[in-house]
Amino acid sequence: MATAALKRLWSRNREESGGPAAAKPGVWARLGSWARVLLRDYAEACGDAAAAARARPWRAAVYAGLLGGAAACCALAPSEAAFEEALLDASGILLLLAPATRNRASEDCVQRLLWLRGRGRLRHVNLGLCALVYEAPVDAQASLYQARCRYLQPRWADFPDRILDVGFVGRWWVLAARMRDCDINDEEFQHLPAHLRVVGPHQLHSETNERLFDEKYKPVVLTDDQVDQALWEEQVLQKEKKDKLALSQADSLVRSEVPR
Repeated sequence: MATAALKRLWSRNREESGGPAAAKPGVWARLGSWARVLLRDYAEACGDAAAAARARPWRAAVYAGLLGGAAACCALAPSEAAFEEALLDASGILLLLAPATRNRASEDCVQRLLWLRGRGRLRHVNLGLCALVYEAPVDAQASLYQARCRYLQPRWADFPDRILDVGFVGRWWVLAARMRDCDINDEEFQHLPAHLRVVGPHQLHSETNERLFDEKYKPVVLTDDQVDQALWEEQVLQKEKKDKLALSQADSLVRSEVPR
């Protein structure tokens, strides 16, 4: 658009000059003419876009939604500080758990990320819509020949294998997926049969379990017959205890008198 404006301004200046002998305008005059032409072109472009939006509102709404979503993704792309914060939070969660209950996959992932972070081998790159954290071969401040020689740098074909996490819409998705069920150690259930190692959602949130859980807090209501039966059983038990106590005392007296 700017190129078209410059061409139009050049042709207009040539027409207004009328010949090589005409007076050449000053710099400020030419800049003012160029600015007016540029603004006129942008106004025409905006008018055409508004007319197209009125003609096809659905397409305009889709384009506006895509642009708005892209702008929101760019604004919510997580930073390197956000990744370090999420990593330290995950490490703190694992430290609060007993070693026997930690998920091995979650612990290995967090320990590897902390090991790379301690050696300065974590790299963060913002791609606009999302952010990536990948592994570097050496520290960024290292001055070794391996770190400075461009022929020893990792190939771009190996870059997907070095990606550690993907940040999108303010969240690090790989780390969040690895920390899911971090308090469940699958090795504790290896001795169980195969059909008992996996528990379905219907087994955890069934209506029967919820009803039984609520019923255990309800008071127990007994009828008169049940109360009488319980009292009679209590009396029988007390009588049996007294009889056993009397027999044991008599047996002890007999055994004490036999040596005499």
